[in-house]
Amino acid sequence: MESDESPLLFHDAHGRERQHPNSNSNDESVPEVRPSRNGFLVTICILFVELCERLTFYGVAANLIFYCKDVLNLASPLPSAIALAFQGTCFFTPVIGGWIADVKLGRYNAIFGSALLYTVGTIALTLATYQYPPGYAMSISSKEGFLAVSLILIAIGTGGIKANVSPMGADQVEHEGPEMVQKFFDWFYWFIQIGAILAYTVAAYIQQHISFFYGYLITAISMILATILLLVGRNHYIIPPPKGSYMVEAIKIIAGGVKKKLWGDTSLVQNHWLDGAKVTKGGDFPDDVVEGVKCVIRLMPIFLTFIIYWTLFGQGLTTYLLQGSYMNLKVKRNLLFPVASLSLFETATLLLLIPLMDRVIFPILSRLGVEFTPLRRIGVGMLFACSSVALAGIIEIERKHILKTDGAINQTVFNKTIDASPMSVFWQVPQYILQGTSEVLVSVTGLEFTYSQSPPELRGVVMGLNLAMIGLGYFLASALASIVKNASDGHWYPKNLNNGTLEYYMFLLAGLMLLNALVFLLLAVRYRYADHEYRAQEGSRVQLAVKKDASHSDKEED
Repeated sequence: MESDESPLLFHDAHGRERQHPNSNSNDESVPEVRPSRNGFLVTICILFVELCERLTFYGVAANLIFYCKDVLNLASPLPSAIALAFQGTCFFTPVIGGWIADVKLGRYNAIFGSALLYTVGTIALTLATYQYPPGYAMSISSKEGFLAVSLILIAIGTGGIKANVSPMGADQVEHEGPEMVQKFFDWFYWFIQIGAILAYTVAAYIQQHISFFYGYLITAISMILATILLLVGRNHYIIPPPKGSYMVEAIKIIAGGVKKKLWGDTSLVQNHWLDGAKVTKGGDFPDDVVEGVKCVIRLMPIFLTFIIYWTLFGQGLTTYLLQGSYMNLKVKRNLLFPVASLSLFETATLLLLIPLMDRVIFPILSRLGVEFTPLRRIGVGMLFACSSVALAGIIEIERKHILKTDGAINQTVFNKTIDASPMSVFWQVPQYILQGTSEVLVSVTGLEFTYSQSPPELRGVVMGLNLAMIGLGYFLASALASIVKNASDGHWYPKNLNNGTLEYYMFLLAGLMLLNALVFLLLAVRYRYADHEYRAQEGSRVQLAVKKDASHSDKEED
């Protein structure tokens, strides 16, 4: 799930941001941050910046696999690999973007610099898709080069914005109290969804039925508008200075512990392998910080099981789209449904189930005496993910059966004629709904679990690790597609789905998810929940944090 909280923000026990102890800033040198008189206007600017950025991101990502497949003519599974690698990178860059903002540039400068890179990337992508006059046309290799540079710039840009724009928005209203902060994040989440809806309808439709140039032109204009909005409010934003980060200290503590472990330090025989870093044990770091790092290490086995989940989730960005393009897209006589727009059913599921589960289902279960803990929710969510990809495999079998018995229909998708099955693409809707349900139970609950189980001073590091698991899942999905294609001689992941057995790939993923869920179950049974002091003090702030971060999806997200 796409997270929109800075991965390297740190808060005290009451949720307030606190300065890193090793920061160059101190109380005498840090200028007082005063509320802006134009708080409402600058908040609106930030909300529209996020809307434009999400429209741009999803507009680029929605049909990226088809651009690689049908315009660049890349062999399968390279289009899927590129789309997944791009998505994976976009979940690593926020870790860097958050760190740069916290330690060096501050949030506004990090966001504005990222927006400039983002804009250049979208303009380059638009130029690569333009139909130049004869004699000036770009070669395929030139288009591939433009695509690579564009995606790198966009990944860097989205990382810097994703990590910092939501906390920067909260900075503008924090002086008005926690209720106003919560209202901001409610609106922030909805503006993300508006951006996603515009991308999956308007931009996706234009890319599929008119041209990629005009579709990507929309994303470039949207990002230019976002950059202008950032400039408009420049002199009115509340801009706290950089406050430092615990990430470097955490890395040093772990590195020191590993070194002593490898060297066989006998003083650690009766203690945890990180205890040697404590000041009381002759180390260089405060005991409470070391204890926090130990808590992070304890979370890692749980985190690692998220990788396979995100590997399956990545199918909604790739193989589900490919499968849909070989199904009947006709809505009316001359109107074809945009393949990427099926993601709207997942988004709708997310928007419906988050409040429904929070306000109805979970309270009812609690009154019935059913303790539906975060880890239990995540485990159930993994089963929903497994059922989504298994259902996709069944749909693929039926799609080819109907193709064989009823014959193919000629269907033009992205200016390419495909022998599609008469089976309606809307038979895919249940697998998207199942995937959306899994996202609520795994991704949103995972954010709550991460937030509640991490010590306040290292919460940003843990949130960053949570994002990294998403990125690793997408990278694994990219690698797995290539491995499966080579191992099956192209049959399990064919370029033409009518000539292969994609359903075997789907069932393989379902099997991996079942195995992963079993491992998760064994870990969850042994896990003992931490009860940090801040949990009793903050009350509903965990739910607020979930709203701040639920904006991953990817579709939120992100």
